[in-house]
Amino acid sequence: MPTEVVTLKEAFGLLSTGIKNSDKVAIGTFWEFVRDVWSLSFERPELFRAWHVEFLCNELEETINEGTNYTAVLPRAHFKSTILGHAFAVWLLLRAKTDTRVLYLSYSDTMAKYHMSEINKEVARNPKISKWIRNEAPKADYTFRYRHANGSSLEIEHGGLFSFKRGMHVNGALIADDILKDPENPLNLSQINKIEEHFMTESMFIPNQGVPVVVMGTPMLPGDILAKLETDTRFKYRKLPAFDPVPGRKVLMPELYSEDWLLEQPLTAAATIGP
Repeated sequence: MPTEVVTLKEAFGLLSTGIKNSDKVAIGTFWEFVRDVWSLSFERPELFRAWHVEFLCNELEETINEGTNYTAVLPRAHFKSTILGHAFAVWLLLRAKTDTRVLYLSYSDTMAKYHMSEINKEVARNPKISKWIRNEAPKADYTFRYRHANGSSLEIEHGGLFSFKRGMHVNGALIADDILKDPENPLNLSQINKIEEHFMTESMFIPNQGVPVVVMGTPMLPGDILAKLETDTRFKYRKLPAFDPVPGRKVLMPELYSEDWLLEQPLTAAATIGP
């Protein structure tokens, strides 16, 4: 039987096509990635099938595809950083065809470093992602610098809102995670106003034109930046409180927090998990 002969150029073309098709199947949509891949980094992957996880993944992807930024206001301990921060950053980078950089901002650089450490751990213990990309700074807990199988450099820079160096631009995304939260001291009204002014006049211009900005957090005071972004036409705004997030749902995440348990929490705890 005659053997089909292909040129070296054709062989590389076929190999390249196979890799691209494989990547599309493996990574998929943001929701498919979180459900089937990202969840494998955690002891209870079934929690990533929660209603609000799918809802947020689909809405965020639709929003950035439309060229709009995204704001999500959620209670604490409801996966907002894990999904909209960590998973979203890695998903964007895995889909990149060229060198890509994301900026992860928090109120302080200490908080941003914490997120970098968590993302590195989540990638390292993921049986799929750890095979797709190579860590180029394995001894640096707070550095996210990987090399994709296609040769692209994938980076997540981190910084505090006021300490991050000016003049840098990113082509992947700007993720602003809890920029209203100082773990060491409660913020007063003047500080919150200062955060708003700095973010809107400085941070918003770090991403290149057309690069998405994703803001997430838990409100601190009435009228803070999370509330004001609701009327900013550059953002799609989503608020999901712990109770009655949408018509027909009594509790946002019953897989973790029952209605009875939430109602039993003292006011101090309710403030951290409530709307």
